[in-house]
Amino acid sequence: MRILFYTGKGGVGKTSIAAATALSCAQKGHRTIVLSTDAAHSLGDSLGVELRAEPIQVLPNLWAQEINALHELESTWGTVRNYLADLLAWQGVETIAQGELSVIPGTEELFSLLQIKRHYEEGLYDVIVVDAAPTGETLRLLSLPDIMRWWIGRLFPIARALLKVVRPVARRVTDMPIAEDDVLASAQLAIDALVDVRRILTDQEICTARIVMNLEKMVIREAQRSLTYLSLFGYAVDAVIVNRILPPNVDGHFASWREMQQEYEPIVDQTFAPLPILKAPHFSREVIGPALLQPMADLLYGECDPAAFLYRGPTQRVLKTQQGYDLIVPLPFVSEDQVHLAQSADELLISVGWHRHRIVLPQSLARLRAQDAFFEDEALRVIFTR
Repeated sequence: MRILFYTGKGGVGKTSIAAATALSCAQKGHRTIVLSTDAAHSLGDSLGVELRAEPIQVLPNLWAQEINALHELESTWGTVRNYLADLLAWQGVETIAQGELSVIPGTEELFSLLQIKRHYEEGLYDVIVVDAAPTGETLRLLSLPDIMRWWIGRLFPIARALLKVVRPVARRVTDMPIAEDDVLASAQLAIDALVDVRRILTDQEICTARIVMNLEKMVIREAQRSLTYLSLFGYAVDAVIVNRILPPNVDGHFASWREMQQEYEPIVDQTFAPLPILKAPHFSREVIGPALLQPMADLLYGECDPAAFLYRGPTQRVLKTQQGYDLIVPLPFVSEDQVHLAQSADELLISVGWHRHRIVLPQSLARLRAQDAFFEDEALRVIFTR
C-alpha cells in the first residue's frame, strides 16, 4: 500500500493537485481512494461530483470521500464527550454550551485522520491520497498524537488508581459525576488509535508527504517551515509541487506577476534541492472534473507513476560512535540558535520556534546524556556520551 499526503498553505490549489494525482494513479491500474480531511471540503467540487462521508466510486479504479469530522468525533470520543457534558451540566453550564465545551478544540479534524487507519487496515486500496487541511492546521494535527500519548501515559495510571479509591467515597458525599472505567478505557482506545495513525503516517516505506506551493514569498516561506516541521516530527517528504506558474507570454496586469514568479522560481529550485520540484501551469479556467485534472496530472508527472517514491532522503537515525551515540534529526532551514534541547530520563525535547517535539529515546540513548549538539548538512546532530 502507498499513502500520499498532500499539504500546503490555503489557496495554493492543493485539492486540485491531490485529485489529479488520484486520477492518474487510478488510470495506471492502482485501486485508489482520495479523501479530504479538511473541514472546508472542496474535493467533490474539484472532481465534479457530490461526495459523502463514506467512499463512493467516481471512476474506474477511483473512489473518493469527504470525511464527516463530527461523525468521527462522536463514534470515537462519544463516551468521553458524554461524561464531560454531564460534568458541565452538574456545574451549571447551559445545555447549549455543554456540547461545545465537552470537545477538545481541534479533535474533530484529528479524529478524521482515523479514516486513514481504517483504509490501511482494510487493505481495499493500493493507494490512499490524502487532501489534508492547510499547513498550519495539518502540522498541529500531526503533532497532537504525541502530546496526547504523553499525557495519557503519565496521567491515566494515576487517575485510574485515584478513582478506584475516591469513587466509593465521593458517591457518599457528592452527586458530582465520577468517571467510570469505561470513560477512561474509551479515552485510552481513542489515543491508541491516533498513535496508530501517527505510526502509519511516519512509516517511510508506506507514506510520504508532498508540499504544494505557489511562487509567492509568503507561500515559499510557509513551505520551508512545513518541510522543517514535517522533518522534526518524522514525516518523510518526497516532492515539492509548484502550482499555477504563469506562461511567459502574459501581458498587462499578469506581466508583473510573471516577473515575480521568474524571480522566485530559481530560488525555489535551489532552496528545496535535492527534493524533486514538480511544476504545473496556471490554467486558463478552473481545474474541475477529469477532463482538466488529467492534463494537470500529465504535466506534473509525465510518464512517472505518481504512486512511486519520488525521493529517498535522509531520515532520523542513530549512529554508534567511540564515545557513545549520535542522534541525527534532519531540520532544513533552521539555524543553530533557533533550536533548544532538553533531556528528561528517556525523552529528548526539541523546540523549534513555537513547535515542540518529544523523541522517546531508545534504551541505548536513554541511559546516556546529551552532551552537545550542532548542525551538519541541514541536520541536527545530538551527541550522547556516557
